[in-house]
Amino acid sequence: MTNQFTVLADNPVIEKPLLDDRSYRLVKLKDNNLTVLLISDPTADKSAASLDVRVGSFADKQYGISGLAHFCEHLLFMGTEKYPKENEYSNYLSKHSGHSNAYTAAEHTNYYFQVGSDYLEGALDRFAQFFISPLFSKTCQDREINAVDSENKKNLQNDNWRLFQLDKATSNPSHPYNGFSTGNFETLHVDPLSRGLDVREILIEFYTQHYSANLMNLVILGKEDLDTLSDWAIEKFSDIPNKDYPGANYNGELIYKPEQLGQLIKAAPINDDHKLELSFMIPDDMETYWDSKPQKYFSHLLGHESKGSLAYYLKQKGLCTELSAGGMKICQGCSLFYIEIQLTPKGLEQWEDIIKCTLENVRFVTEDKPQKWIWKEIEEMAQINFRFKQKAEASSTVSGLSSKLYKFDRLIPPKYLLSDSITRTFAPEAIKKYGQYLTADNLRVSLVSQTLTGLHKVEKWYKTKYAVEPIPAELLTPVSSKIDFHYPDANEFIPTDFKVLASGHGSTAVAPHVISTTNKMNVWFKQDQTFKVPKGTIQIAAHLPSSNSDVLTSVLTSLSIELFNEAINDVNYYAQLVGMRATVHTWRDGFVIKVSGYNDKLDVLLEHVLSELFAFKPSESSFESIKYKLLNNWKTFLFKDPFRQIGVQILHLLNDKLYFQDDKIKALEGVTFEQLQRHFRDTIWEEGVFAEVLVHGNFDITKARAIKDTINDSIKHIKPWMEEYDEEKFHLEGYVFEPEEVIRYEMSLKDEANINSCIEYYIQIAPNADDLKLRVLTDLFCTVIKEPCFDQLRTKEQLGYVVFSGIHLGRTSLGFRILIQSERTCDYLQYRIEEFLNSFGNFVNNELTTEDFIKFKHALKNIKLTKLKHLSEETGRLWSSIVDGYYDFDGRTRQVEVLEDITKAEFIEFFNSYIARNDKTGKLITFLKSQNPIEFTVSKRLQSAIVNYLYRHGITVDHEFIQGLVKEFEDHKDLAKTIEQLHGEIKTADKDELFHEVSKRLNNPVPDGYPSGELVLNHEQFRKSHKLGGKPKPVNPLVGFLYNDQLHL
Repeated sequence: MTNQFTVLADNPVIEKPLLDDRSYRLVKLKDNNLTVLLISDPTADKSAASLDVRVGSFADKQYGISGLAHFCEHLLFMGTEKYPKENEYSNYLSKHSGHSNAYTAAEHTNYYFQVGSDYLEGALDRFAQFFISPLFSKTCQDREINAVDSENKKNLQNDNWRLFQLDKATSNPSHPYNGFSTGNFETLHVDPLSRGLDVREILIEFYTQHYSANLMNLVILGKEDLDTLSDWAIEKFSDIPNKDYPGANYNGELIYKPEQLGQLIKAAPINDDHKLELSFMIPDDMETYWDSKPQKYFSHLLGHESKGSLAYYLKQKGLCTELSAGGMKICQGCSLFYIEIQLTPKGLEQWEDIIKCTLENVRFVTEDKPQKWIWKEIEEMAQINFRFKQKAEASSTVSGLSSKLYKFDRLIPPKYLLSDSITRTFAPEAIKKYGQYLTADNLRVSLVSQTLTGLHKVEKWYKTKYAVEPIPAELLTPVSSKIDFHYPDANEFIPTDFKVLASGHGSTAVAPHVISTTNKMNVWFKQDQTFKVPKGTIQIAAHLPSSNSDVLTSVLTSLSIELFNEAINDVNYYAQLVGMRATVHTWRDGFVIKVSGYNDKLDVLLEHVLSELFAFKPSESSFESIKYKLLNNWKTFLFKDPFRQIGVQILHLLNDKLYFQDDKIKALEGVTFEQLQRHFRDTIWEEGVFAEVLVHGNFDITKARAIKDTINDSIKHIKPWMEEYDEEKFHLEGYVFEPEEVIRYEMSLKDEANINSCIEYYIQIAPNADDLKLRVLTDLFCTVIKEPCFDQLRTKEQLGYVVFSGIHLGRTSLGFRILIQSERTCDYLQYRIEEFLNSFGNFVNNELTTEDFIKFKHALKNIKLTKLKHLSEETGRLWSSIVDGYYDFDGRTRQVEVLEDITKAEFIEFFNSYIARNDKTGKLITFLKSQNPIEFTVSKRLQSAIVNYLYRHGITVDHEFIQGLVKEFEDHKDLAKTIEQLHGEIKTADKDELFHEVSKRLNNPVPDGYPSGELVLNHEQFRKSHKLGGKPKPVNPLVGFLYNDQLHL
C-alpha cells in the first residue's frame, strides 16, 4: 500500500534520543491528506493512538454557542454507525487493559487511547469511526450536556479557572479568546432553546465543517512493524472526509486591543492568596523562531532564583514566597510572557514597589546585549536532556506528538519532530526582537487578594469580583534603584561524564541488595542495567520519632524543613536547571532527602545538602514569610475540589501519626521563632535516628559504599534510635475495622460557596494485606467493575463528573472504594452506590460469561506485567517496597502466578462474601458535604426516580423517550398520566407498583434507612473506638537481601 501515502520523514532521517529503539515514519495519506506518524516499538506491552483536530473552543464564536467544541468532544464518543452501542469503545478498552481520554484546547481537540498491545487493531477500528460516522445520539445529548455542566461546576471554585476566565472576559471582544470555552447547561441548552436553536443540529454542522482530514494529525504506536501500522492507518482512517478546510483566521485581531493594555485588573480569589502577575502581549506566536526559541532566554533569566535575580531579592526582603516566568502561545499569531509572583502580606502592602523593581529587572535583561554564554548553557542542557530522554507512557507519547505534528507540515523540518525542544541557533536579533515586546506598552497587570476593595464588577460565568483600572503611570516610569541585579554564575552542575557503567554480576536482579545494616541505618543498592542512562537517585528516609510525637512537633518539623529548603534554594535551583534535583520533605515520623538526576555530580549535591542540613540555623528574616507560605498552603487545601480533599482526609483518619489540617493550622498560627529554634536544635533529634537509604542507578558498589560513608559521617553525632536493629519498630500502623462494622464519617466543606459534595465508599476487605490471593481477587474485582461503575453512575445516572472506583491500600489494610463528586447530597449518593453494588451482584452471579472473565483476567495480568518505562519509575517502585516494610520486590510476578489459577467460581464467591455481604468486612462511608447544596427541579427528580426504578428492575427503555416524558412535567397531579405513558412503553412492570415507587422517590429521593452507618463527627471519637492493625511483616526477611562480595566479583 506504499502508493497510497507520501513519506515525509522516515526512520534514518528522524533524530532520536540515544536509547530510543523505536522506528518512526511520518506520512500523508493520498486519499484524504491526513498526516500520520507511525511508531513501531517491538517491545511495547501497551499500544496507543491519538488523533488531534486543529479546531477547538475558539471556533465556538462562529456558532454563537459557548462550549460547543467541548460538547462535541463529549458526545463524539457516544456510538458510531459501525459500533452503535454507546459504551462499546470504553468497554473494549476496559477488557483489554486500556483507557481513553480527550481534551479541548483553544485551537485543538485531542483524542487518545491506550490498550494492551495485542488489541491495537480492534481499538483503532472503533476509534476511527468517531471521525467517520459518529451518531451524536439524541438519547445521549442531554446526558452529555449535563456532563459538561458538571465538569464546569467542578471548576467554579478553582482560582486558576476563575482568573483565566477573567483575563478572557477583559480581552478583545472581537477575538475568540474572549469567550467561555467550557460551556454549561445554560449555554448548551437554555440559551439555544430560547433562541429556537437545536444544539444537536448545530453540533453536527460544526463537526461537518471542521472535522476535516486535512486538519487532523494521527499518531499510532504499536508493536507491529511500520508496514503493518501503515496498512492499518490506510484501511481504517482513509474514509475520514477531507473538506480542505483552511483552518483558523482571526483577521488580524489580537487578544487585547490597545486600550486593554496598560490595565490593572484587581480581583478577589476564593483562596486566601495574594498574587501579582505581569503579562506582556507578544503580537507573534514566535513559532517561526523554532530553532532559536528566544522566549527560553528570558524565561531562564527572569525566572532564575539565584543571587542577583528578582526572585532572590524579593524573597530576601520577605515580599514573596514564589516567582515564575515563562512564555505561552495563546493562538496563531499571539503569545504572552508571564511573570507571576506569590506575595506575602508584606509584599501585598508593597505591590507598587514590586512592579517597579520587576520592570527594572526586565529592563536590565532586555536592554543588555544577549549573552551567548547563557544561551550556550540553555542549549547544552537541551541537547543533554534530549540525548538521554527515556520512554514515556504510550498514551502521553501519542497525545503529545499528535498535538504538535502540524508544526512539521511546513514550518519545521520533519526530521526534528522528536528533537524540536533543542535550541539550535544563537540568534541575538531574535532575542532582541522578543525583548522589545517586554515593555510597558504591551503590559497588563493583575493583582489578586481577598483584601482588595472597590471590586464592583462581577465576571459572568464564575462570578469573580473585580475592577479594571489604568496602571498608575508612575509605576511604569523607568527608575534606577540600588538593587544589585546581575546574571547568574556559570552552572557548575552541568554534567560532563555520561559514561554508563558496565554490568556487575547479579545486577539484573529485580530486588536491590543491602550493603550495610546497623542499628542506625540500612543501605539498599541496585545498579541499573535496564535503562542504561547516566542517571541515578539517592533517597534517605530519616526516622526521627521526636519529630512527630504530636501535632505541634509535626508542625514545627514541617516549618523547619520549609525553611531549610528555602535556605538551599540558591544552589538547588542551579541543579534543577541541569536535570538534577534535591528535595527534602516531611514524611511519617521524620523526613526524606532525595537527590536525583545525572549521576556525574549527584554525590556533590548530596554532600552539599547534608552539610547544610546539619549546620542549618533557621533564619529569623525568612521565618514569617515561610510560616505564611506553609499556613496558606494548608488553608488553601481546604478549598480544593472536594474529590481532591476527601482522600487526604481519610488518610489522616486511618493512619497513626498523621494530623488533620485544621489541627495543624491552629498549631502553626501560634508558633514562635524561638520555639522553632529549640525544636530544630534539640527536640527533633532527642530520641535518635534510624535511616533507610536507597542508592539506585548508574552507580557501582564502590560508589554506593562511598555514598553510604558520606551519609554515615553526616549523622554520626546523632545517637541511634534503637539499641539493636528491629525491622518492625520504625514502621507505623493504621486503624482497622471489625467485621460487620459500618462507620459514617461526616465533614462539611470549608468553602461555603461550593455546591459539590463528595462521598468515598470504602469496603475494608482485610485488615492486613498478607493474603496474596485476597489481594489478587480484589484487584480482579476492581478490573471487572471499573467500566460498569463509570457507565452507570456517571454516564447513565449523571451523578457527577468525577466518578472513580478502585483498590485502596492502607499501611497494612486492603480494600475497595467508590468515589463520587456531585451536586447531589451524600445520602443520595450512598443510596445509589449501594443500589449499583446490589445490581452488580446479578451481573457477577448470572451474566458474567467465562469468555469475559478470562478477558478480565488477561487485562489485569497485562497491567501487572506492564514494563517499567524509565529509571525513576523503577526507583519509585523499589522505594515503596522498602519503606512500606514488606520488601516485596517481585510482588507483581507472584500476584500474576496466583491470578492464573483463580477460577470464575472463586471470583463469584469472593464477591458474595466480601462485597455483597458485610459479615467479613468493615465499611467506612465518608461524607464531605456542601454547605450550599442546590435544589433539583421536579422534572429532574422524576427522571432520576424513573431511571432508578428501571435500573433496579433490569428494564431497558430508550433514554430519549424518558427525557420526552419528564420534559413537560411540572406538577405532581400529572404523575398518573406520566406513569400511564411509561407503563405503555415498558408493559412488563406492575403499573400500581410502578406508580407507588416512582411517586415515593419523587417526593423523597432518598429511601428510609439512608444515610446508614454509625455516625462519627471527629477523628478523636473514631480513634478512641478503633484499634491499630499491627505493623507490616516482611514477605522476605532483610537478611535475604544482604550483599555478598564473593557472589558479585
